[in-house]
Amino acid sequence: MYFAALALNMVLGLLVYMILTRSMAVESFGTYSFIVAVFLFSGVFFDFGLAPAGMRLMAMVEDKASFSLRAGALLMLSSGIGILFAVAVFGISFGIDAWWPHGEAGSILRLAAPLAAVYPLQEMVLSISQGSSRMKLMSGFLLLPRILLLALLLVLVWQGGIDVRTAVFATLMSLGAAIGIAISFMTPSFRGLGQEFKRIRREVREFGREVYAGRVVDGLTTGLDKLLLGFFHGMSPVGFYAIAMTMSTPIGMFSKAVSHSAYKRFVVEQRIPGRLLAATVAWSTLGALLLWAAAQVLVPLFFTDRYDEALTVLPWIAAGFGLAGLNHPFHSFLAAHRQGRAIRIMSISSSSVNIALNIVLIPILAMTGAAIAFVATYAVNIVMNLYFYRRTVGGGAAAPSEAFAHTEEDMRHG
Repeated sequence: MYFAALALNMVLGLLVYMILTRSMAVESFGTYSFIVAVFLFSGVFFDFGLAPAGMRLMAMVEDKASFSLRAGALLMLSSGIGILFAVAVFGISFGIDAWWPHGEAGSILRLAAPLAAVYPLQEMVLSISQGSSRMKLMSGFLLLPRILLLALLLVLVWQGGIDVRTAVFATLMSLGAAIGIAISFMTPSFRGLGQEFKRIRREVREFGREVYAGRVVDGLTTGLDKLLLGFFHGMSPVGFYAIAMTMSTPIGMFSKAVSHSAYKRFVVEQRIPGRLLAATVAWSTLGALLLWAAAQVLVPLFFTDRYDEALTVLPWIAAGFGLAGLNHPFHSFLAAHRQGRAIRIMSISSSSVNIALNIVLIPILAMTGAAIAFVATYAVNIVMNLYFYRRTVGGGAAAPSEAFAHTEEDMRHG
């Protein structure tokens, strides 16, 4: 079901981009992609380990009352982080004006800053859904923002057209509405949260902050390629690169769907099932080849021949997504087994490779340099995932059942 939602979400994404690319100039679409990259780049820093900690804590919930209470505590904390993020976006907009003075990105970010508070809540809704294995909720929430955005864009086209500002506002408003609907289905409780706050704080301190440290380094790579492309080569290459990335997302869908769905099961499994790994390898390899062939027709069909330049970097991007798909089961397994330190080490190592290569290659090779950095990052990541996975299943870490027992016992006495 989640895989079907991912596939449908990809189709909806293509339709959204088709409307945007046909309604705006290439440079304007590049500016829109640049602004979204700023949100993603900044948003990773505003988690503080809450999302991964919350995901594990939700996996330990067994009854409806506990779910509502824990979900309420996590959502309340995430709302506070969202306010901090909105303030940060407002401040970042002035830096955008200084570094990219000839565009409108900075002024649009200032106007959109209050709505940007929804980004941390989006991550929390996904973490609660995945941790509790509520895949229907997770699948619905994955699709709803795109459905709402598509409807808004069609209304804007009917009323006269779309520019960068209206596209950004429509994106944030759609996401905010979807979050509100998803939270209503969770029926969170906000009474007597003191004990839950203590549990969350403990889990963040013992596990979440390890993952967060890695995510902070990852955050330097999330959107960095588009920011550097915009700085050195203008907004048009950002648009081409965004199209190549969007077209390649189906390659990692299967492994992502299975890994996210299996997270709760991985908590008590001693190793990843061999059939899951075999299916992941087959999908990632064949999917990359088939998608590259299909894109030769789909890119000009959906986005017009103005975006044919995206095809020049598509083989690199497709290879990167293929490697990323191989990483999903291992990363999910290690997270379920509370291997926060391993995740942090992997994040720092692979992200350092990504940052260094982006800084060196993008000024020289533009989109191709960014794509090479993308492939190299996930190549390093798969090697390290295999190493830490073998160490974990070989007895290098405490069994997950023991880790849970100690954690719950400590919570009762502390």
